[in-house]
Amino acid sequence: MEELEKETMKRIIGGGTDISGAILNAISGCIETIFGIGQAVGSAIRRIKSGNLCKF
Repeated sequence: MEELEKETMKRIIGGGTDISGAILNAISGCIETIFGIGQAVGSAIRRIKSGNLCKF
């Protein structure tokens, strides 16, 4: 295997700059999870304020 010079290595571009589908899917999943938690908390607050709770 051939050893690269420092100047050649400085000119190599790419490798870590692409956004892949897996990363976008993970970000989307995190956003959906946060949104779902927000909906549940908001619904719980609304039900507590209105006194509309299930009786055990």
